[in-house]
Amino acid sequence: MNLDIRVEQALQAINFVERYEQLSNYYSKDRTPEGQELDYFDGDFLIEIINSLGYEVKFNKREYFFSLKKEKNGEFEFGFKFSMEYGMVELIWDLKESNKKVLLGTNLFTIIRLLTSPDNKIMDPVISDYIDFRDVMKIAFEMYDDFKQEFLKIAKDQSFKNSNGH
Repeated sequence: MNLDIRVEQALQAINFVERYEQLSNYYSKDRTPEGQELDYFDGDFLIEIINSLGYEVKFNKREYFFSLKKEKNGEFEFGFKFSMEYGMVELIWDLKESNKKVLLGTNLFTIIRLLTSPDNKIMDPVISDYIDFRDVMKIAFEMYDDFKQEFLKIAKDQSFKNSNGH
């Protein structure tokens, strides 16, 4: 699997690898000792936390993950999902073009490996309580919003260049 060039450029422009690595290193198993992870959680309370950060989220019981309301911007549709297990917060970004072509649809752990090396094992953040959860999601949303803005800028620039024959 290769990343779409526009996706890759946007990720590089927002220093994605460094930012996710910093998030992962801070919210790590070293910080949250085994047995102290937030393993059992109140899904309604997680939804309240997400709503307080300004996002609308739903829980998918069948697939056991939370997803933000899809966001359409021009010919692109952005999505953000997350799941929690054993105190680890798995973050997943989706991006589709209007022609239904999937440009991105994987977890941030895999994106790191695609950008760096298959051996790179920057882990999902590990949390011990709801405050950790809120703080991780706040950072994740900042990265996501930065990515969307940068991606749209790059896509617009490339579309402009293509329409002018460059």
